[in-house]
Formats: sequence, C-alpha cells, structure tokens
Amino acid sequence: MGRLQIGDQLRDAGGRATAFVVRRIRRNWWLDRTTIAFLVGVGAAFGLSYYFMNVLANVASRRSKAIEDALGTRYTLPDVFYGFIGYVDVLWMTDLFDALMFVPTALLVATHQRPWRVVARTGLAWALACVIRVTTVAITSVPDPRPTCEYALGNPFTSFALHRCGDAIYSGHTLIFVMCAMVWTSFAPKTLLGRTLTTLVWGLCIAGSLVVIANRAHYTIDVLLAWYIAPGAWYTVAWFWYWHVTRKGRLLRIEFPVEIGRHRDSDADELCLRRRISLGLMPDGTPYDPVAAYLNAMRTDDAMSVTAASAVAPPPVDEKSQSPEPDGLVYPHEAFLVDTGSASPPQQLVRDDRTGTNGNGNGYECDSAIDRVFEEDFGHRGR
Repeated sequence: MGRLQIGDQLRDAGGRATAFVVRRIRRNWWLDRTTIAFLVGVGAAFGLSYYFMNVLANVASRRSKAIEDALGTRYTLPDVFYGFIGYVDVLWMTDLFDALMFVPTALLVATHQRPWRVVARTGLAWALACVIRVTTVAITSVPDPRPTCEYALGNPFTSFALHRCGDAIYSGHTLIFVMCAMVWTSFAPKTLLGRTLTTLVWGLCIAGSLVVIANRAHYTIDVLLAWYIAPGAWYTVAWFWYWHVTRKGRLLRIEFPVEIGRHRDSDADELCLRRRISLGLMPDGTPYDPVAAYLNAMRTDDAMSVTAASAVAPPPVDEKSQSPEPDGLVYPHEAFLVDTGSASPPQQLVRDDRTGTNGNGNGYECDSAIDRVFEEDFGHRGR
C-alpha cells in the first residue's frame, strides 16, 4: 500500500471522526435558551457557594493563627486513625488524587448520552455540599493537624489557598473524591465494564481519603463528614430533580436531548413509550391530553388519523367487570407490564397503592419515588 493510499485513509478516518463529533454535539449537547439560562444559574450557584466557602476558610485560618499566638504553641487533637496511619509529608499526592478522580469523571460526562443532565445534577449537588461546608468551616476552629500548614492572613475576600491552616471541617478534597464517585455510581453504563470502572473509582476514592489522613491535611472526622455529606447532597438533588424536573416535564432538552422518553440510544421504543405515558408527555414534549388528541384525530378522515385516534383512545371497558381490557400499554397508577421471566407473554398487574402488590400478595416493580430516584444508580430493570 502506497503512501498516497495511507494518506487518503487517514483523511477519511479523520473526516468520519469529525462528522461523528459534530453529530454528537448537535444531538446530545445542543441547548435552547431556557436550558442555557438554567445551566448559567447552576454555574452561578456553584461559583458563589465555592467563593464563600473560600472566604470562610480564610476566616478560619486567621482565627487559627490567633489561637496559636494566644496559646504560644501548636498542638494536634488526638485521632484514632493517626495511630494506625503514619505521617507522610507528600501533600502533592492529595492534589494528584483530585486529578485522578476528576479527569475520568470528565471523560464519562463527555461521552454520556445526556451530558447536560449529569452536569446540572453534579453542579447542584456540589453547590449544596459547599453551602453546608460554608456553615461548618468557620463555626468551630480546631488546631490544624499538619505542622507545615500556612496561614492565610491576607484579605479573606481575595486570598486563595489549597492547603491553609484552620481549613478543617470538613474535608473539601474528600468531597471531590466522593462526588466524582457518585457521578460514576449514577451515570456509568450498567455493563460489566461500567461496573468495573465504577468499582475502581470507589477504590481510588478510598485510597485518596487515606492519603488525606496520612498527609495530616485533615482529621479523620473531617474525612468521614465528607463521606456522609456528599452522598446526602447527591440524593437530595436526585429526589428534587425527579419530582420538580422529570415528573413535571421541565428542561426537556436536558432531560431527553435525543427523544422524549429516551435515555440512551439502546432503549427500546416500548420503554420510551412507557416513560412518556408515565410522565404524561407526548412525543413532542407537550402535556398528554387524551381528550384533545382523540378529538383532533376524529376531525380528519384519512387512514393515519383513524389509526392515531385508536392509539390515543381510552382502553375499551368490559361492561361486566367494569375494568380496562389489557391492551399492551402501561397506564400510570393503573397497571404495569411486568416480565414474569417465563416464555409466556407478560402479564398485566393492577396496582394496589396500599400494599404495593397486585392484590394477591405478589410483589412487582413499584412505581414509587425512591424507585424512580435510584433508577440510574442501581439500574432497575424495565425503567
């Protein structure tokens, strides 16, 4: 094969790669004005919370210096883990683990099929965690455990430092570790490769937390608080997002960038239909109005309109039982199609809101808030 042919193949490959990237940006990253304004608001909330967290950390550093001057010495509080983990003066490793966690997470977001949703949820959860840290970092001052820390004595509103004295409760570096791990838990592919990478990320998260303790950048309680607060902030935002964004059909360009009801390209059309019916949305994102859709279909005489009318019409009712006949569709708060795992067709179960069963005590996939919120985190079948 000559050099000319190799050059042509390389140019063709580059052209295909460029076309793929452009197509991906147009399908998954393109935004309208509403979503742009929302994301700007998320960025502003995160930026302000991070800024005021830095301001309060500077205040805590100045107070730490005043306490040391008053006592005439610097001492360290007793810490159980300090007895098991020796002091290692390699502070750069703490920042290295920040990069080891952040870079793979950024790649996951860039390749996700709903990237702005990941960005928005992560930004809101991180901002909430930063607001909590604003309320804790300067309230109670503790002696800094690292003997080589530096005091931030400049203007608290303009000074910035990563490893200052007094910046203790709680660990901001561990917050980064756990928040990145939560992104992988919720948004990594539910495949063997995705779960393996998620496990590795959690391993890095644990290792980074131990490095923070070994460097004496924080007390163990600071690290543990970050482990408690980060998942709490994450699932608080997940719950709020489900009930005030997903369920109300808002920010559809972020929620469903490709098609209403479609989370990923591999989703079956029936699953997308189930999601639209559950959310009460039409394929174009407008609220589902069965009466208006039925009347609109009846106004036309062509065959497609007749077919559409039959598709949106209410299910036929058996006059004897006064219950809807099974029609293969899933109607919210009435019935669910559940795969029985056998060769027989899926059976339709009627929901009993009081017991979460079909009336005979047999469990099924519950359409509860918790089930929906944790859909992406634990990959519930059929959701």
